[in-house]
Amino acid sequence: MELYRVLLVDDEEDIREGISRKMDWLGLGFSLVGEAANGQDALELAESLRPDVILTDIKMPFMDGLELCRRIKENKQTSEIPVIFVTAETAPEVITAGFDAGCCDYVPKPFVRAEYLARISAHLRIARQNKALRTAYEELDRFCSAVSHDLKSPLSVIRMLLSMLKDEL
Repeated sequence: MELYRVLLVDDEEDIREGISRKMDWLGLGFSLVGEAANGQDALELAESLRPDVILTDIKMPFMDGLELCRRIKENKQTSEIPVIFVTAETAPEVITAGFDAGCCDYVPKPFVRAEYLARISAHLRIARQNKALRTAYEELDRFCSAVSHDLKSPLSVIRMLLSMLKDEL
């Protein structure tokens, strides 16, 4: 099973250490690939590490989680990385601002419960499946466009598909 790669972002070192030590990352299908103390450092790490998900606090110095999320979503290299807020912030306007910035979920602190990672895992699994389906559709669409001018009957389509399958086996 391929592990989901996680970038953890929080300005409080004891929070980062607590989260990184208390969770059975491997047992839950995750690998903690990086940590950052602010959004600015996290943005650089996201570009180089290409994690499957970013877990970030909202309130941090230099660049907060809202700005980090906006920048992740604006960057072509990182735009598909889901950003999940892990925060003690409960003000509805802040949570709404997070979703407006592009975050896909909100997990309240303290983040010590495995069911949150299970929820994140389900989200990531669906995202991977959707990406695989989009890729397959795009390949099929390219194939159909490339051969459509050569096809005069359904029988020629079947022959071409059988020929392709034979080549694959």
